[in-house]
Amino acid sequence: MKVIVVGAGLAGLTAAWKIRQQGHDPVVLEARNRVGGRTWSEILDNGQLTERGGEYVFPTEFAIRHLSAEVRVPILTHNVRYARRTVNGTHLSLDELNAVTDRLLATLSEMLADGVLNASVDDVFRATVGANFHAHPAYRRMSTSLAGDAALISAEAALMHESSAAGGYVEDGGRFLGGNQSLAIELARLLGPVVRLESPIRAIDQSKTGVQVTLLDGSTIDGDAAVLAVPLPILRTLRLGFELPAAQRAALKHRSMGTAAKLGVPLSAVDADMALQNADHAWWSWRSMSVDGEGRIPALSCFAGGHSTLAALETANGADRWVAELRRMRPELVIDGDVLLTDWTNDEWTGGCYSAPTLAWRPEDASAFDTAAGLVAIAGEHTGLQQSLNGAVESGYRAASAIAAVAAIA
Repeated sequence: MKVIVVGAGLAGLTAAWKIRQQGHDPVVLEARNRVGGRTWSEILDNGQLTERGGEYVFPTEFAIRHLSAEVRVPILTHNVRYARRTVNGTHLSLDELNAVTDRLLATLSEMLADGVLNASVDDVFRATVGANFHAHPAYRRMSTSLAGDAALISAEAALMHESSAAGGYVEDGGRFLGGNQSLAIELARLLGPVVRLESPIRAIDQSKTGVQVTLLDGSTIDGDAAVLAVPLPILRTLRLGFELPAAQRAALKHRSMGTAAKLGVPLSAVDADMALQNADHAWWSWRSMSVDGEGRIPALSCFAGGHSTLAALETANGADRWVAELRRMRPELVIDGDVLLTDWTNDEWTGGCYSAPTLAWRPEDASAFDTAAGLVAIAGEHTGLQQSLNGAVESGYRAASAIAAVAAIA
């Protein structure tokens, strides 16, 4: 069976990898001139690796760890206090973090038991921590990571299913040796010439016997089935010649797209703090552990989430304002070379960074994409519970299973 996979990010490449293992023939169409999608690794002026996109692989994210072991792409530790960042000179202990997390979940459980179905992250923090919840370090961390307005994001989805908390929190995020894009690069290498770059599509249709994909240049490719593994905003622009099932339409409607920016900073002098959260806006910075397991790399990574934070940092005008704010927050740093700014706001092939569950989100949305829409399975972090590298990989596995079910019926 010939399966057309649209998108060579982690979701699409994972789906193609599993589809090949099932004995079928994938053809992967990627709009960009590179694979990896929202994983994108580059070298700074001082030779240090930085991530322009997805950053963390958490200990309980088993799908991506299984895949990386299968294709032999090693993971090493960031050794960064991801959830216990320094704010105003102090950071939470693990016991304090666990205690406030337990209180938040208890508050949310009471709300759900009382029939409150549209509680936002802000609602739950306010009810748990009090009126000054915006200043709480746990809120500052979560609101940054959500990359959107926490007043409009479902607390049930964010607090109960977020990647860094799933399966119990462990403070040890990982990264791939050679950069997080290296997993996608290795999958593409193993898949070989079936991966076609610079091949964006504009439409997909299906009949009882097959699918047809129309590329932007007007050419078409026919197949027996397909996987759509493109970001949410791009999916919404595609012309579908068929109707998605009601559950899938609802699940997609219940998601919004967040936006974020990354800043890679080469350094010749560093300060002592591994993870520092800005106290006023939703951005933070960190230094990862070196491959030697002893020191830290002479480079800083920064992440800013949400439109209001990007506006405050003026990322649309370049990196100058952000660098100035960084110097104010971390005055001991000496920058050694050009900084690398990546603003995902208007990225042509993503339309943002990753999705978020709106207040209309419902638990049943999480299973909406377990089966294909006819001959077409849909993958991507927006189709599952975790808006992360692991969420993308899990969605690829799920889409491949949906295609296997289609093949069994055919």
